[in-house]
Amino acid sequence: MRQLTKPTLSALGAVTFVIISGNLARAVDHNNVDANRPLSFDDAESIGLGEQSLEVGAALLKPHGRSVGGEFEVEYLYGVAPNTHLNIGLDPSVGGRTSTGDTHFDPGDVSVGVFHNFNREYDNTPAFAVRADASFPTGRDSRGVGFRLRGIASKTVGQYDRLHLNIDLNANTHTDDGDRNLVPGVILGYSRPLGYPRRFDRTILAEVGVRGSEEKGGGAIVSTGIGLRQQVGYQSVLDIGLQSDLTGNDSERNDVRFVAGYSMAF
Repeated sequence: MRQLTKPTLSALGAVTFVIISGNLARAVDHNNVDANRPLSFDDAESIGLGEQSLEVGAALLKPHGRSVGGEFEVEYLYGVAPNTHLNIGLDPSVGGRTSTGDTHFDPGDVSVGVFHNFNREYDNTPAFAVRADASFPTGRDSRGVGFRLRGIASKTVGQYDRLHLNIDLNANTHTDDGDRNLVPGVILGYSRPLGYPRRFDRTILAEVGVRGSEEKGGGAIVSTGIGLRQQVGYQSVLDIGLQSDLTGNDSERNDVRFVAGYSMAF
């Protein structure tokens, strides 16, 4: 019987670790990406049946032409069926923010959503998923129910790199005169584990996105971002990210947005 060399054993050990990590820690894994943790895109992976996750985040932002503000997010995820999870979220804010001159504390809108993965990636076929969210006007001066439908495709390219295409359609039951009823958007995300195969606890992220203006006649808003996810426990992850809107309507742009967050499965 042929004796295995030390490099071969190391490679087998790394592969085994990745497989175990993928099977046992799918709810919160540095290599599985959720929107706003820390960038805007989702990957096509759902959490497992019966798994639960709590994700919290804070962002320091500088809207174009306005004072500095803060945004916060709390989101709870629950795997209700195979390849399907529900999410409930709240997004309070304070200080400067886009689309309003109000700087008072805003408790934010309550959102509920469902995420469903249609298939895992195999051969040359990407993983596909869909996410649907509804936000209710519980925040300060909020009006109308907002809806977002997101199609998601994730595909490995090369050896370790992954691309994530998100296509959005946003709508609201109440819009002011001069605002659009439907606002489209698209994001191309990128993720890669850092240090693999020597280590598997850190992932770098990047994105570029284009979304329509909420105002009729407003130009498209082009954004970009870079981030990092660090595994800090068996099922807990820290994330940091930096985003900026490069072009678009001044009232809807953020010059810079710094994000930090923590996710925990239980």
